[in-house]
Amino acid sequence: MPAAAGPLKREASGRRGASVTHIYMRVFKDGENSTRNGLAGPSDAASQLAANLAAVKAVVAFGSARGGVGKSAITVNLAAALAQSGRKIGVIDADLNSPSIHAMLGIRAPRRPAVTEWIEPSAGPLGIRVVSVELVPDIDSTPVSFIEFDDQPPPQSNGRRVVEVGYAKTLRQLFEQTRLGALDLLLVDLPPGIEAVARLNGIVPQAALMILTHPSALSARAARTMGEVAAANATAVIGVIENMAGFSCESCHSVRPLMPQGSVAPVAHDLGIPLIERLPFDPHLAESTDRGILFVREYPDTPLAKQLSAIAQAIDHATRVKTSAQTVTA
Repeated sequence: MPAAAGPLKREASGRRGASVTHIYMRVFKDGENSTRNGLAGPSDAASQLAANLAAVKAVVAFGSARGGVGKSAITVNLAAALAQSGRKIGVIDADLNSPSIHAMLGIRAPRRPAVTEWIEPSAGPLGIRVVSVELVPDIDSTPVSFIEFDDQPPPQSNGRRVVEVGYAKTLRQLFEQTRLGALDLLLVDLPPGIEAVARLNGIVPQAALMILTHPSALSARAARTMGEVAAANATAVIGVIENMAGFSCESCHSVRPLMPQGSVAPVAHDLGIPLIERLPFDPHLAESTDRGILFVREYPDTPLAKQLSAIAQAIDHATRVKTSAQTVTA
């Protein structure tokens, strides 16, 4: 019987001459009372995850097959648009090696709690609850490395056995051990890469997916593969967002071409999913996220902000319909 994972914490160790911080977790030996201090044992880990998500009405993941498409900035502002409409929103930053959600929401110094069996989300603007590895207590300033060790013996460091340091296992603990509370929508900002969809599906199979891409043929081709992987894993796909589909020219009050067009719509059509919106690139979006200011609040009258609000409404509608259907089925 595998050992039960306990609270996350960081500890520094050297590897190949570099100082890297790994994730260590409290574990219990076979036969030991692993439910002490409120921790779930191996037999009820699945029920703990289900119980923790019981008050979350819907989970929507935002994925991109390639990096650099503006996924995190779009996710943050869609969370804000949903919160502005009165919805209770949470965001999990699943890009464990390069988390950015906290900074984009202006949470410059996230509270780092003591190592306990639960993680408290950070409180962001508009009441958005934020979950990130940035919540894991530091013992120094060395970077964290999330690596899959499943196919090799666990490394030794400071006399301890490193356990559950893999990406998927660490992400599962964020879902299991965070006090998510009652939420209308939990948004998950996935790291770039097609494999992220399958990983999340193995943890939260009920999560729906929104695919982000930009207009290039290469990015559209990768988005097609992500959609196919989602279908193979029975992951519901809300649609595709084509980001940077033009340049929003403030001085000339128009949207001008930015990249070659025409590659994304056929992909959405072939996958049988809607092309939700074609978003223009607005320099104010990049500038706002760098300052930790919500674009949809600072520039609400821009074409991009209005389109983001429309996407938020579409997500809200899609998840309400799905939730209603599941309730009727149950």
